[in-house]
Amino acid sequence: MRTFLIFAVVICMLTVMLDSADAETRTLNKPVVCDSTPKVFRTIVEEFGETPQWRGHNAQQGTSTVLTVNAKTGSWTLIEYTTLTACVIGVGENSSSSWGTPA
Repeated sequence: MRTFLIFAVVICMLTVMLDSADAETRTLNKPVVCDSTPKVFRTIVEEFGETPQWRGHNAQQGTSTVLTVNAKTGSWTLIEYTTLTACVIGVGENSSSSWGTPA
């Protein structure tokens, strides 16, 4: 019985430790490439063949975010932009829509 109690306490402690480790917020500093909005979008379309697939707007910040995708190659780019400036905040490959649409 004592062994079971010790085992249960250890499992509870590990669970609490893992949950608290996941809950910690971290700030990452990564390079972000920015240029004029027309130039960024022209480059995405002409050089990578990507087209907008999703767009959202943040009224508080006065920015929009767009996800562009090349359906043939699977490349994707995430861009945050205003009328003047666009910043590439993420790029990648092997895009898919297997996650579906949020409810």
